[in-house]
Amino acid sequence: MIRNTVVPVLATFVLAACAPSGEERGGGSEAGAMMSAADGGPPAETMASADHMPSDADRAAILATVQSLFDALGERDTELLTAILHPDILMHSVERSAEGERSSSTSTLDGMVARLEADGPRMTERMWDPEVRISGDLATVWTPYDFYVGEDLSHCGADAFILMREGGDWQITSLSWTRLQPPECELHPDGSPG
Repeated sequence: MIRNTVVPVLATFVLAACAPSGEERGGGSEAGAMMSAADGGPPAETMASADHMPSDADRAAILATVQSLFDALGERDTELLTAILHPDILMHSVERSAEGERSSSTSTLDGMVARLEADGPRMTERMWDPEVRISGDLATVWTPYDFYVGEDLSHCGADAFILMREGGDWQITSLSWTRLQPPECELHPDGSPG
C-alpha cells in the first residue's frame, strides 16, 4: 500500500523538478502556482513543459549559433569557428555508400580549423525545419541539411547538435551528422544555393 502512494508523489516531484522555472518559460507567478498542484498529479501545463520547448528568444539564440557555424564554414572564418565551438568538441559523421557500406569519422576543433585554413572552393551548408529542445543551459538541435562545395551538391543528411550556454552565449559542445550521397539526398526547400 505504501508503495502505491509513493510512486505517484515521486513522479509528480520529478516532473516538477525537471520543468523549467516560471522565468525560463516566460511565465511569472502563474508558473509557480501551476507547480504547486497537490491533487494527485501535475497539472496539464506542467506536463507540457516537460517537452523542453525553448522560449522564442532562446530558440533564436540557439539557431543563430548553429547558423554561425555554417557562416564560418562558408567564409573560412576560423576566429568565428573557435568562438562558437567548445575547445574539446568532438564531431562524428556516419556515412553509407551507394553500395551500402557504412563508414564513420571523428574530427576535432583543430582538424576543422586546419580544413578551413586550406584553400578551396566555398562550402555552403544549409538547414531547414530545425527541432530545438532546451533544459536550463543545455540545448539540442536536430535538423536536415544539404552541403555544397562550390556550386556542386556534395552530400546531405541530418545534423545533431548539443549546445551549452556559457556566460549567456551558446557554444556547440558536440556535433554528429549523417552523410548521404545523391540521389539519396533530401534537398533544401529553396533549391540550390546558387
